[in-house]
Amino acid sequence: MTDYTVATLQEVPDVSGDAPFEMRMYGRALGSDQLAVTRVRLPGHTRYVPPGMSPAFGHAHRTQEEIYLVTGGHVRVRLGDDVVDLGPGGAVLIPIGVKRAVRNEGDQEAELLLLSVRVEDLRSEVEMDPDFWP
Repeated sequence: MTDYTVATLQEVPDVSGDAPFEMRMYGRALGSDQLAVTRVRLPGHTRYVPPGMSPAFGHAHRTQEEIYLVTGGHVRVRLGDDVVDLGPGGAVLIPIGVKRAVRNEGDQEAELLLLSVRVEDLRSEVEMDPDFWP
């Protein structure tokens, strides 16, 4: 028998706390040693900002490159000084150290997957900028 792990949507906790969006970390829930796969669901007119942070929040990763893959709706992603619009099936590879922030400025819900290598301590990996995208 092959060794594998299965998780349903209901089994992967929403770790967004009081945020107006949903965030589920599938890699961790499945016990992955190598991959981080996070599903983010953004209602219309929502910014991807952790609870208690400034609405202008942005962040960079110290050691991880990351792929944002839009699976539904449309988002705007600020990458350094540039802003790109992504629709369903659109993706962006974000290199190590590039500041980023995501917004759903439309009326419809948007959904995206965040893909990277897994790190043990997310807090030490992330460099936050509370004034990145006013």
